[in-house]
Amino acid sequence: MTIEKNELKVREFDMYQAYYCGICKSIGRRFGQLPRMVLSYDSVFLALVLAGLSEETDIVLQEHCITHHIKKKPVVFGNEALDYAADVMVILAYHKFLDDWKDERSKIGLVGKSALARAYRKLQAIHPAVCQKTEESLAALSALERQHSGKMDLTAGTFADIMETLFTGYDPAADSSRVLGQLGRQLGKWIYAIDALDDYQKDIEEENYNPLIFRENKLEGIEDLLYNYLAEVANAYDLLEIKKNKGIIDNIIFMGLRVRTDVILRERIELNEQSV
Repeated sequence: MTIEKNELKVREFDMYQAYYCGICKSIGRRFGQLPRMVLSYDSVFLALVLAGLSEETDIVLQEHCITHHIKKKPVVFGNEALDYAADVMVILAYHKFLDDWKDERSKIGLVGKSALARAYRKLQAIHPAVCQKTEESLAALSALERQHSGKMDLTAGTFADIMETLFTGYDPAADSSRVLGQLGRQLGKWIYAIDALDDYQKDIEEENYNPLIFRENKLEGIEDLLYNYLAEVANAYDLLEIKKNKGIIDNIIFMGLRVRTDVILRERIELNEQSV
């Protein structure tokens, strides 16, 4: 989930980077330096959406960091939504490493889950409901994978349960919670489906689970399914009253997601043509 940089204003791109650096700083400040290795731009979207529901002005400071120790960079500080997005990033990363270790006995998975174990225990105390619901949904998804389920709506919907939990976990009592849940849910379906399509050929070759491999009609209709998920994401997003950084979020929703979908669909078509 990234931006279309050429379509952003300079100040918007700077703020986008400031959120990214703010999440990195937040993880390091509260959990130590090792968990910062899991940082990705996906968490920036969650932080921007949650923070965008508040009129509170972003506090941006100029700071050095590990990778840019000479020139200072803008960093967002004092933002609770940003801290929550950082927490979510660590929660998901811990489970990704844990699954890699359980399923493949991956050495990287072992090192990763061990490095994040202390941070995850801390997060279980801070966000008990979020962690528990995430664990339950991941267990349900693992069961579907073991059954070699070819039902994309079911497997994508189970992953969507996780995203719904993460989007509503920041403030479950908020008036916007229901709409945020729908946004997270539809986004989760798209993420699961687009990743399955992107990994389709590799998973066939490596004999990994992929719902599209076991789907009755394989890739037929996948384009319509992906664009339908994107339409539902946009519908949910339009119901939110975004009060700041709307240009950045619009860019991700209406351009970034669409471009990634188009690119992966085009690559899949080209691979299919080559195999004929």
